[in-house]
Amino acid sequence: MKKEKKHGGKTAIQNNSLISAFKKKLKSVKKPEKKPKSIPKDRTKMIAVGVWTMIGTLVFFAFLAVLLSISNRSALNDLARQQEQNSKQKEEVSIVAGERFLSGFIEQYINVKNERSATEKRQNTLMKYLVVDDETDQETWFDTSGSQGDRVLNDYVLYNVKKGDGDSLFQYKVNYENVVKVKKKEHKVAKQALLNIPVKHKGDKFAVSGTPYLSEMYDLKGDIASSSEEREEYDGNQSAAIKEFLNTFFRKYAEESKEDMSYVMKTPETLNGHLVFGDVENIRIYKNGDGFEVSSVVVFREKETNLPVKERFTLTIVKNSGQYYVNQLKHQ
Repeated sequence: MKKEKKHGGKTAIQNNSLISAFKKKLKSVKKPEKKPKSIPKDRTKMIAVGVWTMIGTLVFFAFLAVLLSISNRSALNDLARQQEQNSKQKEEVSIVAGERFLSGFIEQYINVKNERSATEKRQNTLMKYLVVDDETDQETWFDTSGSQGDRVLNDYVLYNVKKGDGDSLFQYKVNYENVVKVKKKEHKVAKQALLNIPVKHKGDKFAVSGTPYLSEMYDLKGDIASSSEEREEYDGNQSAAIKEFLNTFFRKYAEESKEDMSYVMKTPETLNGHLVFGDVENIRIYKNGDGFEVSSVVVFREKETNLPVKERFTLTIVKNSGQYYVNQLKHQ
């Protein structure tokens, strides 16, 4: 009986050892670590920032394009104005240059001496002023055959210039005399006419393009109505004070210096004693915002001869610290 018990205990010990070994084996086996699941990042904010950045960039470039467009347009307008101004200046210079060009021509054309040698010299000189034209018999323009007397220029002055596209008609008022001899006695007949000279011009270069001709004088005065609007004159309680101020102001204007006038006017000017003050006539006062517009004729006089010199002025005046002050003075 004792031997069986010993054998059974041994078996139990072996079983326990196996179990213990198995447990150690299990512990020695590492469980695979679980990887955390990746959570997708929220890209909404990033996308929104990108979109707004793009919009901002587009707005900036659009604004920049508008500024550039305005700048370019302004530059083009300035250029156009400058070209127009240069063109106008060119026209003004051309009239002066054209008059200078024609001065010798007029003397040669009007003056005619009834002598063969003088006639040929006149014709050759005048031909130099003409446009180049091989198809027109220009020599006949200045033919004086059949003449029985002389023509003598006394004086001339530019009267008008009628402009065309590359062509102009220069008109001169000329005073001359026709001189004829009757029974060896010289007779003179004074005449006045308008000498018309067709001229072709290219820049500041000129040439006579047609036969000059005489015509009657015409009046340059036209019936042109004033463009000023009718306004109601001011007749309030400041009228008397304004009229008194005008007398004081123009007395100072005639006698005092610019420095003194700076106390009563914005842009000082003065006669500085060149003339003496006489009177203010034909005063018209109009309300103009917070101030007044005053039109008047001022009579000045020469010191030595008392000769009256009249001039029309328009003043824009305001009341400053209880005193009248001239903001603007216009000579009209």
